[in-house]
Amino acid sequence: MGMYSLATGLSTFNNRSAIKVRVIRSYLVREKKGSADLKSQELVLHDPEGNVIHATIPAKIVPKFSKGFVEGKVYTIKNFYVVSNWHTYKTSMNEYMMQLNHETIYKELRSENFPWFMYRLRPFDSLKGNSELNEKELIDIIGRVVEVYGPQEKKIGGNNARLIDFVLEDAHGQKLTCTFWDDHVNKIQHLYEAPSKDPVIVLIQFCRIKRGLRDGEVKICSSYDVTQVLFNLDYPEFINFRDSLTDIGYQTPMRSIVSLSSFSFTNTMDESSSKSMELTTIKEIYDNDKYGDLWVAARISGIVNPIDWYKITLQVVDMKGNASFLMWDRECQELIGIPATELYEKSNKNNQPLQQITQLVGKTLLFQITAKSDHTSYRNTPFPVLRINNDPQILKEHCSELLKLEDNDCNSNMQISLGDDDFLEGFLSDEAESPIASMPHVAVGDATEGPVKRCLLDQFSSTQSGKKQKEIKEIKVKLEKID
Repeated sequence: MGMYSLATGLSTFNNRSAIKVRVIRSYLVREKKGSADLKSQELVLHDPEGNVIHATIPAKIVPKFSKGFVEGKVYTIKNFYVVSNWHTYKTSMNEYMMQLNHETIYKELRSENFPWFMYRLRPFDSLKGNSELNEKELIDIIGRVVEVYGPQEKKIGGNNARLIDFVLEDAHGQKLTCTFWDDHVNKIQHLYEAPSKDPVIVLIQFCRIKRGLRDGEVKICSSYDVTQVLFNLDYPEFINFRDSLTDIGYQTPMRSIVSLSSFSFTNTMDESSSKSMELTTIKEIYDNDKYGDLWVAARISGIVNPIDWYKITLQVVDMKGNASFLMWDRECQELIGIPATELYEKSNKNNQPLQQITQLVGKTLLFQITAKSDHTSYRNTPFPVLRINNDPQILKEHCSELLKLEDNDCNSNMQISLGDDDFLEGFLSDEAESPIASMPHVAVGDATEGPVKRCLLDQFSSTQSGKKQKEIKEIKVKLEKID
């Protein structure tokens, strides 16, 4: 290195060091949210070996460097302090950071021969299930946007805040849920308002890792001013990721979803598919005043408001009781497999119950609900649904009795005249139009999983319509029973 030090070789005892670095990130920090008063300018730098170090410029001397430190460019910097890295959320895990001062000098250099280490991308599988993750380290990730949820307004610490949720998918189909705040919302919101048919590749630079307190599931969050969101650039990182998608031919369509934010709860398969899942019954909730987030196995016996597509109240039953569950549009749409825009168009055409919703009657599912004192005191108050799981194996494990009851009640022997074309064609049209028959099981929040399998027999799929049959046959028909 000659006259230049590496980032790993800086010493607090020498404030005359010189370093040659590329600027990874440059951003301003305000005294407080919405304030015009500047607190500092922050830099993230890497040396020729890819070692990353953070640098700070106090507000009073920021004007001295107003013409310098453009992201991606290379500089030599000399005469700076080396101090302890005091940031809580760290762009660099180096023990020290640089602090520029009045004596600091800098100069832009030619960058053609300087190595490019702008991004330190972390694979999704290195985050999931990793108990050694350091949540104070800010990381970089890249993925395709496959779901975008509607922006939300929340009160945080008495202050108004905006957030938006979206889901990224890597080249292997693994997903991460992301929650971005405030100024970052605008960068994502356009994807929600106008979902792209082409792959939208996003590189998130310096984002926070957040692990769920109960389930340990990893989510990604923005981190104040340092987080940066980059879309579909011609950088090597984007090109390599795009090529990996082409190689495997993996294309999950993007979806925009009007819903509650997933920030208040976890939308993942992992917890709900755990063998340690503890279920309670509706009767136990009412009799024992059980409160909190609870899992209940129940069968949908009726739809209170099937016309209200963005939220529906379900009448549900289990082996020992009954209750009302409130299911919001996200869970409803994930279960049905139709985007909100299509449901909205269908509901506007006629003021009739949506067939896609009424077909949910008779389904047995695992619901995670929130139970509060109001629900047990006023039994007509519906329990909000947080998550849904209809994985066949998990249903079989946790609610075999309900499934047996469903099979016994829904299937009966009836004499049906095959000459009744209208009746049979009604089933045929149902089978053709409903997405439920062809989609796999779903856990809410999983963009690649489809809605619940329909509870209809397959016999009618091959029935020839338009021809009257004189003979009468014994056929088992799945009846959707509404209490």
